[in-house]
Amino acid sequence: MMITLPGRCEFLSDAWIEEAKAFLERECRHRKERMAGRSFSISERFTNAPPHLKFADDVAQWSVRYDGENLAISRNFDESADLVVEGDYQAALTAAQFVGVLAPGAMGAMAREVATMFGKNAIRTKGALKDEQAIEITALLHDHMGRCTVENPDLAHRAARQGLSGKIREMEEQGFAVIEHAISPEFADEVRSATLRALLPHQTFSLNWMLYHGREFEQLIQNPLMMTMVDASLGRGAVIASLSSIRKGPGPGVIPIHTDYAHVPEPYPEFSLTGVGVWALEDWHVASGPTWIVPGSHKMRRPPRPGEAREDGVPIEMPKGSVVFFTHGVWHWQGDRTEPGDRVTLHAHFNRGILRSLEPKKIDVQMLHRNSPRLAEMLGEDDWFDKMSAAGRDHVRFQYMLRLHAFTERQKAKILAGDA
Repeated sequence: MMITLPGRCEFLSDAWIEEAKAFLERECRHRKERMAGRSFSISERFTNAPPHLKFADDVAQWSVRYDGENLAISRNFDESADLVVEGDYQAALTAAQFVGVLAPGAMGAMAREVATMFGKNAIRTKGALKDEQAIEITALLHDHMGRCTVENPDLAHRAARQGLSGKIREMEEQGFAVIEHAISPEFADEVRSATLRALLPHQTFSLNWMLYHGREFEQLIQNPLMMTMVDASLGRGAVIASLSSIRKGPGPGVIPIHTDYAHVPEPYPEFSLTGVGVWALEDWHVASGPTWIVPGSHKMRRPPRPGEAREDGVPIEMPKGSVVFFTHGVWHWQGDRTEPGDRVTLHAHFNRGILRSLEPKKIDVQMLHRNSPRLAEMLGEDDWFDKMSAAGRDHVRFQYMLRLHAFTERQKAKILAGDA
């Protein structure tokens, strides 16, 4: 079973191998004179691949060998290759979706974030490519395939490999869940600096459209752990409603208790319409003025009444680089900050794909080119809305999203039943 749009593929699927082969053949042919007499070989093997790909023992593997003239690609694992890569499929998929590995420091940053999410031994390498042409070709291959490679559509399998099955059940029960250390402290510092750079000294509180203020925000909004929570809450095809920043100094909180269901009549629907991931770019504790949430308040299916008590609220305390994701119209507010300095946060607000967004979408072809297909999905490029032509509706995208939704819902049911 494959659920993809044309031109996209699942990591190490047959379609992925064919696209990689076509790219390498073109590059080796184009560089034939420069590659004369040069050789390189790579082999990769990843365990715990999703069952629907039907690999033997759920092990995905492939090998590339170039002898200076001929290119050979196989489904076999080659322990003798110049570069051997092994590890967990889901961790490798996360790395495979990263685009831009030739940028200074990018490879190290990619490895750092994968290790933060999956552990330092989730991907292991042995050997290395030494030829400059081979290094460049394989880096370009990585980026080319990153633009084609979709997320693992099996929500239950993905969540289990990411350690998020319990978090999804917690989110359904409490209306929120905290994912600690979803990004590295180093990346949290980079995002914080980029946020302050965008805010500028005269911008005293908040700024929207943060997605368009730098590469850091493009990468943050696609964080695979948060996206799994988004998929579990809002289904596939959820779109960015807004990506905003808030800088809050000492003093009382200025955002009162509320839900994010403006103009939604009571009773709220039983399914979630919106979800928000709030990123902690420094350690959060009570004195920081964190977000406060009333656990289980989403089950009331209404907003809080004026003056309604907040005694049941809890402060969200979490270390730098963590994200709290809340959904289903849960009650929340901004806490009072009693310590000096500023609390700087990013608020990634998502809507179910059938809803309009707060921020009008600005489709930048360069932005899409330097990211995986996941960003296009959350910018509404993968659904059939706003795509009607003189020939009629976009039935390809309609059927794609219909199948993806159905598969996601089936796998979410397994998670909530404790079967995954």
